[in-house]
Amino acid sequence: MSTFGTFNTARLGIYAAQKGLDVTGNNITNINTVGYTRQRLDQVSLVTTASDKYFSQYKTRVGQGVLTTGVSQIRDPGMDLLYRNSQANVGAADQKLAGLEDLASILDEVGKGDGEQDDGVILSRLNDLRDLISQAVTNGIDGYNSEIRTSASSLCTLLNKYANDLSELKETYETTLEQDVSKINTILEQIQDLNTSIRDADIRGDDALELRDQRNLLLDQLSGFMKIDVKYTTEDVGAGLMVEKLTVSLATGNHNTLIDGEYGTQLTLQPDDPNYSISLDALRDEDGEKKNPGDPDSVTLGDTDLYGSLQSLRELLTERGEYATDADVAIDPDAAIKRGIPYYQNALDSLAREFAKQMNALNNVDGADIPGEGNLFSVSSNSNDVVDANGNGITAANIAVSKGWSDGSISMIASKDPSASSGDTSNLAAFLDVFNKTHSFNPDDIVAGAVGGTSPFRGSFEDMLLRIESTLAEDQSSTSAVLTNYSVTANEIYTARDGVSGVDLNDEATNLMVYQKAYTAACRLMTVLDEALNTLLAI
Repeated sequence: MSTFGTFNTARLGIYAAQKGLDVTGNNITNINTVGYTRQRLDQVSLVTTASDKYFSQYKTRVGQGVLTTGVSQIRDPGMDLLYRNSQANVGAADQKLAGLEDLASILDEVGKGDGEQDDGVILSRLNDLRDLISQAVTNGIDGYNSEIRTSASSLCTLLNKYANDLSELKETYETTLEQDVSKINTILEQIQDLNTSIRDADIRGDDALELRDQRNLLLDQLSGFMKIDVKYTTEDVGAGLMVEKLTVSLATGNHNTLIDGEYGTQLTLQPDDPNYSISLDALRDEDGEKKNPGDPDSVTLGDTDLYGSLQSLRELLTERGEYATDADVAIDPDAAIKRGIPYYQNALDSLAREFAKQMNALNNVDGADIPGEGNLFSVSSNSNDVVDANGNGITAANIAVSKGWSDGSISMIASKDPSASSGDTSNLAAFLDVFNKTHSFNPDDIVAGAVGGTSPFRGSFEDMLLRIESTLAEDQSSTSAVLTNYSVTANEIYTARDGVSGVDLNDEATNLMVYQKAYTAACRLMTVLDEALNTLLAI
């Protein structure tokens, strides 16, 4: 290398050290920037391979300095994959637990009493009704019919309220589902736009690191809604130029593609669909042109194609547990053990219908004309019927004291024996016994063909009520434990990923000193060369 060539080596060293200081400074100033990925200066040693005319094998070849080839990000795709998978787990469990907690705020009987007893509201009303009937057995129905009717009406009102609250909760989650689908569509559109911008930057030779940070942040957000698979490949854009191509697909079910380079899809929530089906539009570019013209306009996702907070939200709106049908199980084998709002609605309906059925049966007599006989409970306070005009039976939402019982034409009959003495209360004793009796709460009575119809729950009214609450409590407890485990794992992975991709002040401080010394040394080399030349010229 010539003396003047060494000047170029020093110059390149100064330039590289300066760029290193610039990159380090950029890292430090972005230490609190959300989604920022630590950057590093890429350098290669400059060495010529060609020999000049007067080159001799006895000469020593020395490199000619350093070249900066660009700035890259320090990122581990494997850690990204682990983190995004953990985010899907956290999103699924977190959304499910939030829904169960909202259900508990409606159905949890603990602490809703008068402060002097531990019974819940509905259980307290059942006990009050039983106590009044017990007094009527002892003292006769006269003077107690009105009190019993008032207590029964209060019980019906509570069941109506619970059912109404559950319906309102379902409407709230319907709105939440619509909003989440809209958020996901916005994220998908932004990722698609960033893919196009990054592709254009790659063609120009720009690394577009900040755009990649934005895209990574959006991918992290998307992974909480659904489990995704992110792949980085390259594509030829002509003249042998290769640019990066990002593909995002669902990591579950049929692995449908969400983003394919410049092409992206949108989610559509099917209107008025009781199953809240979600479909994927065909992949299109920003001008709306299909990637594959022969593709259908949309494809409906199966019940197992999604996983994450979006699917948990759908399951809260659709899953019926033991009230699921064979058709539901054919779509999702776990349908019979998944419980959302519909399960608790059906369970309350089962309790209300069986209660009304047993009470009405005791107040109706076949083949005899007993004063006051008739249905005590009906589908409306303006009716004595147990089935409405649409053929629907008594539910928690519509159960009411019958019109006849309210206006006095129907009353609780003390005895079913027309020839019995006025003091006979044998039928009232049967009413009292029905509270402790074992009944069959058959899901098939609520939903035709329910899988739980083969092994219905058997117990008293109180047992059924406690079963609803204990099932909810068990679901809460197990989901909370799962969420805790998922959150711990996600935090550990995030910390590990941040240890690779995040800015560390200690590392950057070290880099500052390294580049500063390199800069000083290169400048010193320049000075030494200048002094050497002055000496040579002075001879």
